Amino acid sequence: MSFVFSSFTDHLGALPPERARHGDALRARVQQQVQAPLHADLSAFAFLPDQADHPDHEDAPQVFAQAVEQMYLPRPWLGDEIPLFFLGYHAMNRLSGKRTSQGLLLTDQAVYVQDDFTVLSAAPPPAQGHALPVRADDAPSFVSTLLARFKAWKDWSGVADAPEPVLLKRCGELLAPTVAAVVSYHAENGSQRQAQQRVWTLAELVADHDATDTLLDPANPKLAKKLGKVTDKFQIPAGEALQFALADFPLFGGPYGVALTAQALYGKDLMESPLRIALERVEVRALQIGEKGDQLLTGSTPPMALPAHMKESLRAPFLAFLQQEVVRLQSKA
Repeated sequence: MSFVFSSFTDHLGALPPERARHGDALRARVQQQVQAPLHADLSAFAFLPDQADHPDHEDAPQVFAQAVEQMYLPRPWLGDEIPLFFLGYHAMNRLSGKRTSQGLLLTDQAVYVQDDFTVLSAAPPPAQGHALPVRADDAPSFVSTLLARFKAWKDWSGVADAPEPVLLKRCGELLAPTVAAVVSYHAENGSQRQAQQRVWTLAELVADHDATDTLLDPANPKLAKKLGKVTDKFQIPAGEALQFALADFPLFGGPYGVALTAQALYGKDLMESPLRIALERVEVRALQIGEKGDQLLTGSTPPMALPAHMKESLRAPFLAFLQQEVVRLQSKA
């Protein structure tokens, strides 16, 4: 995107008048929630746009703008969104001295989560965007799920000088009603939007998540040996060409994971016989990733094991890609 966030006022000025009106109204609602007296203990981690009167940080407007730049701009959920609230802090890269936003950024359409900072990485992976729920009643469970998955509570707890469970609970008590206020506004004004379904390519998915050694692309000649092992251990017939495989290669037991051909979906766990579902029997809506992230649920067979080294950030995009490819292949059958 060519857009650079300088200030909330400038951002609204670049939007159509109706969207700008929504932005002003939403900022007022969010501010009312965030600055309620019962949330004063989190003020050091709560940043509103263009906030010149922040109780803890003189550079609060810059902190908010940097969060937008780092967490929203690299991979927007919809694009042309209205950033409303950043709940988090900055971590410093000890090698470059660059500060990296950590926490949750709320826009009018999504929540972006960044919890993958490392002092050894010049640039952490893009924040993960999550579309807002469509009902205000679903805001608590939506926020609870995001916070439960947040991986950097230990670091945040150290900055806040508060126990992790207490900090998590307090962040939920602030963020849930704030999200509910945004969703309620959308329900009143018909202003919530839906993202277009992304069409993934295997190469994009591998590159975006640095998954060359886990998500195997048959077009990569360097992976021929690994793919041959998958074909052998998964007992894939010679006449079925692999579309891709998501596999791990432990020292003992051979590869395990899932694989797709134009004829079937395969799964194999360590030291177990492979599972096969003929493509025409695969129900796309039944394909889900288990709660712990280590299984692919099919609805018609025992769960299929997923690689232990599969990145959490890859789970949802991989599921969307798998569903997309199953539909594509079924339509050609």
